[in-house]
Amino acid sequence: MKELLRDQRLTTARHLRTLDLDAWSRPSLCTGWRTREVLAHLVTPFEVSMPRMAVSMLRHRGPSGAMDAWARTLGRRAPGDLVDVLEAHADSTFHPPGLPLAAPLVDVLVHTLDIRWALEPTPGVGHVDPEHVRPALEFLTTPRAVGVFVTRGRLDGLRLEADDLDLGWGDGETVRGPALALAAGACGRAPAYDLLTGEGLERWR
Repeated sequence: MKELLRDQRLTTARHLRTLDLDAWSRPSLCTGWRTREVLAHLVTPFEVSMPRMAVSMLRHRGPSGAMDAWARTLGRRAPGDLVDVLEAHADSTFHPPGLPLAAPLVDVLVHTLDIRWALEPTPGVGHVDPEHVRPALEFLTTPRAVGVFVTRGRLDGLRLEADDLDLGWGDGETVRGPALALAAGACGRAPAYDLLTGEGLERWR
């Protein structure tokens, strides 16, 4: 898992270094965040200590408000500096208390799509090895991901089938397609729907 996480962080960093100045101020798929705030969110665990985050959570009445505040604060820094931080901590195994190491893997996979899909005319998943997505999907389809990455009830009555892994999770109406698109769709990223099929897809749409 550590190697997968490291590879994805470095893959994301390489892509980010190709962006022009305008791209850093373009809106991402995360409402209210530009490319720079999404990257700032990815490096927040490396820049903000747990005690400081705890204080921020009290001030902003929860983790969502605290993470948003730090993304906006860190997002004011030069993008190249933030990419340096991501690369320097590519081997980090930090994960939120109570969640597995698959949680930061989901974070980097999906938030990378938030950037890429907002900038690219056609959504694609070819930049990620499907095997790297397997542990992310295995986590997303468990109760531990509900309320953190997956909206409550979103996967109820659905079976996710990854056609590039020949694996499935859950029971019910099928949603089928590339593993990364399934992960993004489970997290509510609408561009993923164009890469998926199955009778269960209408529920997500």
